[in-house]
This record gives sequence, C-alpha cells and structure tokens, in this order.
Amino acid sequence: MQLNEMNYFSHEADMAYFSASQIKSFKKCEAATMAELNGLYRREMSQALMVGQYVDAALTGDLDEWCGARPEIRKRDGSLRAEFLQASEMVGRANRDPLFMDYMEGDHQTILTAPLFGVPFKAKFDVLGADRIVDLKTVRDFSPVYLPGQGRVDFATAWDWPLQMAIYQRIYERVEGVVLPCYLAVITKENPPDIRIVQIEQERMDAEIAWLEQVLPRYEAIKSGAIDPERCDACAWCRQSRVLEAPEQLSDFETGGWIDE
Repeated sequence: MQLNEMNYFSHEADMAYFSASQIKSFKKCEAATMAELNGLYRREMSQALMVGQYVDAALTGDLDEWCGARPEIRKRDGSLRAEFLQASEMVGRANRDPLFMDYMEGDHQTILTAPLFGVPFKAKFDVLGADRIVDLKTVRDFSPVYLPGQGRVDFATAWDWPLQMAIYQRIYERVEGVVLPCYLAVITKENPPDIRIVQIEQERMDAEIAWLEQVLPRYEAIKSGAIDPERCDACAWCRQSRVLEAPEQLSDFETGGWIDE
C-alpha cells in the first residue's frame, strides 16, 4: 500500500502498518486498541488534542486548510474560541524565538515507511531537517507528571515521546541509512506560553527500541487475531465494555490507573 496525505490515517493504512501512535496505544490498552481497529470504539477528540493540532498546522502544515475543515473552533461571529486564541498565542510565542523557529526548518509532514524487526511501520515526520528529526509538541507545562505505579516522571516520558522518537529515528535509518538525533520542540499551554527544545538522549532511544523488539511479536499476534488482547480495565473502552462476573475485594483497587491524552 502506497501512503499519501489522503490515506495515511485511513483504516486500511492502520491495518497494513504499525506506527508509533499505535504502539503507544497497544502499550496503554491492547483491548481498546483492537476495538478501535475493528471499528467498535472511537476515541473522543479532546480540546487538548485539537489545540495541539492547531499549533502543529500553524508551524508545520497548512493552518488555513485545517481551520477551514473545523468550523467548530470559531464562534458565531467568526472569531476563534478562547482555547484556540490561546493556541494562537502559543504559535506567536514560538515565532518570536529564533532558535525554536530554526528547529522548524526542514521538510514538513514527510511520510516514510520501513520494516522494523520484520514488521511494516509508517511515520509522518513533523520536521525533517538536514541533520535532525524534530517533533512539535504541546504540553500543559514542564512539571513532572504523576503516573500510577510509576510515580512522578518527566512530561515526555508521561506521553511516551521517547518511544515515538526512537521509532521515527529507526524508520529514517532504515530508509536513508543515517542515524539522526531527535528533538522535541515543545510549547506549553500556560499564559504566557513557555518553550523548549529538548534532545532525547540516544541511550534512552536505544532502550525504547530494545523494548519494542521484545513486545512487537505479541502486538503483531494480537493485531492479526492470533491471540486475544488484554484489558487495562481503566480506560474508556474498558469502562464501557466491562461485564461484571463477581464481586471484587477492596484491596483490588490499590493499584492501577490511566492517563488520557
């Protein structure tokens, strides 16, 4: 299957290829991921994700086209809703910083495919520079994030961005034969917004790829239907599809948890 802007996010493409977002989804909940792939479940588009898409379109895509396809971001008088006015402030903050904008230089929204450990993967790169890979991100702030079972972790770890960048790096290496350093260009949703350019250490990405190699056979088997997915029992899909079988003990609720993007 040849991927392009029209079919990259299609169901056919998602079935034919793994991606960083799909791996992150499997990691969170195998059952929810398969329910989504099978058309049984659709994740809600949150305002936080919409704001992130607005910023992404403004700095690495076509903002006019993005806004034109989403009239819900505007009030009846045509002005932007409050959260997207804030998104516009975030874009303006980035535009005022020479280093940040230097890291936005390169080819935007480039689609590449390559096999990783014998499994086809796809990726859409925000920015491919001459000597680096950059992904544009938005985040509430730069404070550590609490994850059940893990404690407080840095903002990038909370959303599995090192894993995402490791996959991007490996796909690019398979296509071009070159290992490029990976950076996050991050803008906060604070008022006023803050900005950072953050490099993901190579040792961290190597560790993420080693983890991927271990779990990929299981995810591939789940996706093909060879084995059943496990439930996380905490996400939206697990909540709505839960079937009670017996009473539980109070001590069962001492661990577990979920964060929604």
